[in-house]
Parts: sequence; structure tokens; C-alpha cells
Amino acid sequence: MSLPQTISGWCMWLYFLWVGIGAFVALPLAGVIAGILALGYAIFSLLGK
Repeated sequence: MSLPQTISGWCMWLYFLWVGIGAFVALPLAGVIAGILALGYAIFSLLGK
């Protein structure tokens, strides 16, 4: 298994990690941070970074 090479890849990994942990533990601002990571993935994947 290798680590992501792009910013969009990191956003995707962190999004799924955040949402997965949030399913078991009450995280503060879980929806806001998940939204920021999802938006970051969309923007950086369109920009190609």
C-alpha cells in the first residue's frame, strides 16, 4: 500500500478516515470538516494537483 501522491488524494484519504472515525466517536464539527475535505478533493482533482 502506498501513500497518495496528490493533494486531492490526501483529501480523499482524510475524508474517509474522518467519516469512518466519526461513525464511532462523536467528533466536533464533523460535518463541517467532512465538507471541507470533500470540497478540497473536488477542487484539487479538477485542477490536477
